[in-house]
Amino acid sequence: MTKDKIIIDSNLSSFFSFKEVLKYKNLLGNLAKRDFLVRYKQAFAGIVWALVKPLMSILVFGYISSKISDTGNTATNFLYVASAMLLWQLFSNVFNDVSNSIIGNSNLFSKVYFPKIVIPLSTILVCLVDFFISLIILVVLFIISGQAVNWHLILAPLFILLTVVNGFGIGLCFATINVKYRDVKFIVPVILQFGLYVTPVIFSTKYYTDRLPDWLHWLFCLNPMVGAIDGFKYALFGGDAIFNVNYFIASIAMSFLFLFIGIKYFYKFERNFVDYI
Repeated sequence: MTKDKIIIDSNLSSFFSFKEVLKYKNLLGNLAKRDFLVRYKQAFAGIVWALVKPLMSILVFGYISSKISDTGNTATNFLYVASAMLLWQLFSNVFNDVSNSIIGNSNLFSKVYFPKIVIPLSTILVCLVDFFISLIILVVLFIISGQAVNWHLILAPLFILLTVVNGFGIGLCFATINVKYRDVKFIVPVILQFGLYVTPVIFSTKYYTDRLPDWLHWLFCLNPMVGAIDGFKYALFGGDAIFNVNYFIASIAMSFLFLFIGIKYFYKFERNFVDYI
């Protein structure tokens, strides 16, 4: 009778380490490649879906925003909603894919021990591919609205990265909980749907703060996606997209706090995953 051996590397870190991830870069690359091929095996359908999904949201919420906020320029209003919606879709995809990544790859745990952080990291590639395809919508709206591009655009990648950080950090918390409590996967879509309405996607941060009591302003801006979306709008349009610098900094600080908590929590229970899967 043969016995399966589980090989555990005693040198594995108890916290995130780039050196450790690079050691398993081949596994990371293969997992990312697999997810990419699954999503884009029939490339045309994959590309169309990456455009249609955000486009439908932009059309619906752009229309609602233009009727309620009454900015005067419908094309520009759709452009503002599109910039926020595309970033929110990136966050949603990263959050959702990371939170389901461990359960979805449980078959990899049976033989060799490796840092499980590689699995959620590998899901980010396809989310970014979807996002960059959907940017076609933003380019078209820029052309239609006649919006000028300014030097702030060089800051846009920073806020795209911040969005990935948000989805990854929060997603790691839910990925860890999901291992033990499988019902968590049903909660994630509800959180994302609710989050859409308490984040400056449809309306600006100023629109919300003008209608909220003062004591709720800080609570609203502790949402980590407030800083990411307002920063992205500033990179694209400049002006007064950042409503309040203090709120903006607080939101960004929350992004890295969630990342730290997510990684810490994930590594704390990583070695116990196999007991539940």
